Amino acid sequence: MPSISLPFLVTVFLAFVLFRMVQDGGRQRWFVLFVGACATQSVLVGLRWSANPAWVHIVQPVFAACLPALAWAAFQSLRQQRPSVLHGLWPFLVIVCYWLLPAIVDALLIAEFLLYGLCILRLQFPDGTLTRVRIGDEWTVFQAQRGIAALLILSAAVDALVSFALTRGDNALAASAIAALMSVMLVGAAGTVLSRASRAVPQEAEPPVPDGPAGAPAETGEEQAVLAVVIPLLEQGLYKDYDLTLQRLARRSLVPARKISAAVNRLQGCSVTDLVNGYRVREAKRLLRETDLPVTQVMLEAGFQTKSNFNRAFRAAAGLSPTEYRHSGNE
Repeated sequence: MPSISLPFLVTVFLAFVLFRMVQDGGRQRWFVLFVGACATQSVLVGLRWSANPAWVHIVQPVFAACLPALAWAAFQSLRQQRPSVLHGLWPFLVIVCYWLLPAIVDALLIAEFLLYGLCILRLQFPDGTLTRVRIGDEWTVFQAQRGIAALLILSAAVDALVSFALTRGDNALAASAIAALMSVMLVGAAGTVLSRASRAVPQEAEPPVPDGPAGAPAETGEEQAVLAVVIPLLEQGLYKDYDLTLQRLARRSLVPARKISAAVNRLQGCSVTDLVNGYRVREAKRLLRETDLPVTQVMLEAGFQTKSNFNRAFRAAAGLSPTEYRHSGNE
């Protein structure tokens, strides 16, 4: 039997994560709902292995069915898309199956977790879709995407192995205990991963600039006009705003985010993130050469928010870490 304390310890941890998310503004409601559902699911597992009330046997799988759909909705929200209400049918199907075909509830959940895991893994974020994510923090979203997909697929695999073991009559209690322990750990990990992705979105989001009527792709002249507005803004120091997003850049330049992304991709041959990071890295190099500021202060002055982003972007551009660059005497 799994330790009764583990599910409740995970619940306390997720409750703290949830509190921090709400304290930070809680603007990403799908992320908040997902972490809240993870905390609730952990409580339900703990109750099932302690008091074991009858009602928890139906409520637990229903909440489990909510998790993959909420994860999908969270990533869709970053793509500025609303999830279909059809995703809400999974909990309903679990309830129906519980009363009519209880033997297939586990198989239904396994199929759901596997399906959503694969769909999230294949989800594409084309240039310009992450308009609300801090420029330079897109990698956090990509890591979270792969992490959540892996956790959902792993959960489906564990449940499938446990179900197989139970059908063979192998130690039923041990198999169920393993499933409960893995479920709690995977739920805790999933909540943590997705909460980190939510931090890539600033608390205060600005309303997007309307794209205007759809039409043919912009001509080079129009794209040059876009850069003639955007580049001076960056050169004036806008790149130092570590909360800078494509949406905020569009708002400041009065140019739709889609057009900024297209113009930068076509005329600069890079993404908006690469363009902004280029300014930030050049400023960081200057500060490392000309001042004695600590590397962390250089990072902040240049517009980077996290050390991981700073080190990765700096090494990609300079081939050295910031500390190595300072000691190398490079110009």
